[in-house]
Amino acid sequence: MNVEPANTLLAEGEAQKLLKSVLGRCPERAEAIYLEADEALTRFANNHVHQNVRSRRRSVVLRLFLGKRAGVASTSRLDAQALDDLVERARAMAELSPENPDFGDLPPPAAVQRLAGYVDATAECSPDERAEAVRRVIDPVKKAGMVVAGALSTGSNLVAVANTAGVFAYFPSTASNFTCTVMADDSSGWVDVHARDWRQLDTGVLGHKAIEKARVSARPVAMPAGKYTVVLEENAVAELVAFLGWTGFGAQSYQEGHSFLNGRLGQKITGERITIVDDAFDARTLGMPFDYEGVPKRRVPLIEGGVAKGLVHDTISAKRDGVTSTGHALPPPNPEGPLPYDLVVGTGEHTVDEMIAATENGILVTRFWYNRVVDPRNTVITGMTRDGTFRIENGKVVGGVRNLRYNESVLDVLARAERIGKTALPTVFDYTRNCVVAPAMQVRDFNFTGVTEF
Repeated sequence: MNVEPANTLLAEGEAQKLLKSVLGRCPERAEAIYLEADEALTRFANNHVHQNVRSRRRSVVLRLFLGKRAGVASTSRLDAQALDDLVERARAMAELSPENPDFGDLPPPAAVQRLAGYVDATAECSPDERAEAVRRVIDPVKKAGMVVAGALSTGSNLVAVANTAGVFAYFPSTASNFTCTVMADDSSGWVDVHARDWRQLDTGVLGHKAIEKARVSARPVAMPAGKYTVVLEENAVAELVAFLGWTGFGAQSYQEGHSFLNGRLGQKITGERITIVDDAFDARTLGMPFDYEGVPKRRVPLIEGGVAKGLVHDTISAKRDGVTSTGHALPPPNPEGPLPYDLVVGTGEHTVDEMIAATENGILVTRFWYNRVVDPRNTVITGMTRDGTFRIENGKVVGGVRNLRYNESVLDVLARAERIGKTALPTVFDYTRNCVVAPAMQVRDFNFTGVTEF
């Protein structure tokens, strides 16, 4: 039996004591954040588990204010000397930093809505349990004569925030992710699923889905570039919607004049079927109930019935606009300002099968990858299809398609959405850890600009 040490995060009282010790070293205004992650990963490739690792990271981030100047420093050591050094480094950085006229008072204490984000089974998941879950994928892949690679991760995280104005907020959480790519001779199939409770990841069912995608997309044919009706599965929609968070839903980008929402708040910007909110309390997200300033998170309507409704704020951007923070501050230093981290797209009335049945000639897309911003003001994105792209003819999936490059405006795609899925799934992006909960969509006139050789 493989045994890992117990997964135990710093208790609330101990976290409060630690942050109080840090702030007690600061005669100035200051804010301290304690971050801890205890994560395990079982990775597999070529139909074998080849890696089982576990990491534990912890750090303290301090933001110290000298008038209108602020300095940020961090440390992964928690002894007294390290904390003394942390304060001195933050103070030195503040002395060297330019003044920011938007710095004001630190946020005061406020009641934080309860959010149940910690699942014991995920925090305590063992290597043997992960290996058995992976076996349920590998065995049928071998039987199908294919090859699979992927990973199953489980772990727990802690964020605690305190400041010299009296704020203290504490939130432990868990997260798990199963992802795999099944590869045949000339095709592949992919799944990627996230959950707080790892027991919700039915790896056998998910692996079968990836096998079927690889099987059905075998011997892909080339379809010419052009505009097609597409059925975008949940992950593909999430990839597109995520860019709206980075290119304009944050108040700082709006204040600086480079948001796609500049001059468009209160106007219709997508189809009337589209509603998008930022909501950390939606059970499908993996959010936290406060931000990195300890400000309680609020549900923020961003698009309602196709109309642009709002922005997310941190303390600084809120002060500029004379409003209150919505609880969307990111860890300092943060030059990009507040961003939405729990985007939820409203659902509709249709299943993916119904969307396919309603498509005479089109393309079914599992996912996009290598996505890049072309024109942020107009939300134009480019990227590629991957790991499951299919022809639809007369309402049926009839085979695989060679991958295609697309060039599209996200807002225009949402304006042309004719059918929206009745269920939505979360996608968590590894590089930013933000979550987008999105349904599948049927979209007309989706613009593909090129065809690949694979």
